[in-house]
Amino acid sequence: MVTMMRLFALVFICTLAAAQVAPPVKVALYYETLCPYSREYFVDQLYPTYELIKDIMDVSLYPFGNAKYEPTAEGGYTFTCQHGDDECRGNMIHACAQKFLPNIDVEMDFVNCLLAADYPPNAGPLCAELVGQDWTPIGACVDSLEGQEALHAVALEQEKLDPTLYFVPWILVDDTFSEDQVTECQTDMLAVTCSHYTGPLPENCIIPIAKSPRTAKVVGVTRQ
Repeated sequence: MVTMMRLFALVFICTLAAAQVAPPVKVALYYETLCPYSREYFVDQLYPTYELIKDIMDVSLYPFGNAKYEPTAEGGYTFTCQHGDDECRGNMIHACAQKFLPNIDVEMDFVNCLLAADYPPNAGPLCAELVGQDWTPIGACVDSLEGQEALHAVALEQEKLDPTLYFVPWILVDDTFSEDQVTECQTDMLAVTCSHYTGPLPENCIIPIAKSPRTAKVVGVTRQ
């Protein structure tokens, strides 16, 4: 009887502990693949932070930014991007990759490779290889109506923002936005994330991120 009571007590304690686990910090990034500020933020701040404390983060990525779209008679969409047509292609590469990559960890690795490359619109095949994924379905998506629909779906998600996006990188932390917060995220994403977490802080919250100005370039993906 005593053993059973102890067992029930242990189950209750474990259940209570599980119920009290703090939710992860939500980070939503709206960006453009050829925007230097977007690339710098992802490569130097968001990705290193995610690598250190991914267990307390819930990251969502939206590759659209200041782009525009128009429906076509064929049922697809044309896009106009702030940094030209190649940026639209880079954005679509990520939008298509989201359909085929297995999880957010692989997506983060892929996007980090893409944005660290000399020229992201040309980096898709090599980055897919480097993260152990097949480029074929992603590339087919980019070159088809499927890719237009994927990027349009990202645009529709971005249109839900309140306030409306007016620069990139546009960063929400726990569903909130402010210009000051964006500046803080661009300066020390690790500190911002750790300060928002309501549970016991992981050890890596005290490790400073060394600024790494994209020294690990992806070979063979320069602009042509």
